[in-house]
Amino acid sequence: MDCVLKVSNVSKKANDFQILNKVSFELGSGEVVGLIGPNGAGKTSIMKILTGLTRNYSGEVDLSAVKDIGSMIETPNFYPYDTGYQNLMHFARLNGVGEKKVEELLKLLGLADAADKKVKAYSLGMRQRLGIAQALLKDPDVLVLDEPTNGLDPEGIHEVREYIRNIASEKNITVLISSHLLGELEKMCDRAIIIKKGEIIQFMDFHKDRNVKKIIYVIESLDTKDAQKVLQENGYHVVSQDEQEIRIRIDVNEKKDVVKLLMSHNVIMTGLYEASETLEDTFLELMNSVP
Repeated sequence: MDCVLKVSNVSKKANDFQILNKVSFELGSGEVVGLIGPNGAGKTSIMKILTGLTRNYSGEVDLSAVKDIGSMIETPNFYPYDTGYQNLMHFARLNGVGEKKVEELLKLLGLADAADKKVKAYSLGMRQRLGIAQALLKDPDVLVLDEPTNGLDPEGIHEVREYIRNIASEKNITVLISSHLLGELEKMCDRAIIIKKGEIIQFMDFHKDRNVKKIIYVIESLDTKDAQKVLQENGYHVVSQDEQEIRIRIDVNEKKDVVKLLMSHNVIMTGLYEASETLEDTFLELMNSVP
């Protein structure tokens, strides 16, 4: 996959507070990448640097392969008493874009039937999609979206997710997107960048990880403290433990070895099954384990 955008050792300070610390990553052509982290982690700062809204930083952002960047950093504002079509035409004129492009984007974002409705009658999901349409007016090859599903109901979230995937695949546009809805990002994205306190702590490739990642197994036991001690002493990665169960990350072919090990130490198991691990599980584990 061709590299479209490269960030190298980007750092930013404000009043001696380190907002970003040596952040480095690349975005490939046509991929959807999630930017994940708690509030204050630096997600919006990265997006503002990429879109030129912040220039006070050190490091390098290589945009030499980027023709144009479209963005929706804040909740989009429109003229409520104008129609969706009129609003887009207003921004189109400002960007030197014609009527044909507006009609194409209204269709692409599923707003063609609502083009002549006043924006004040739009649902929040429709307004978000109109905001994405506005960001696409100049045919960008990179689209930056900060919390585009924030405040939406499940139907609106599904709509926005499907349109973003559609944009990336049909237009070969690279999308960088942040969201607190980790389950939605997992469905939408090809990769994820996890950031904490201004530093990238992990990259995740969902396509690769689904094929090669280790599996979390849940071991139900009457002796979870003893089970945790035995497993850790034998080099196994214990993810979590409470009074009822212990979670361990292993390869599928290690399952029998774990059972034999616990039985040899007289640890009584009442259940053993594969957990359905999600991006949220991984995120919480990282947030708790990384200082």
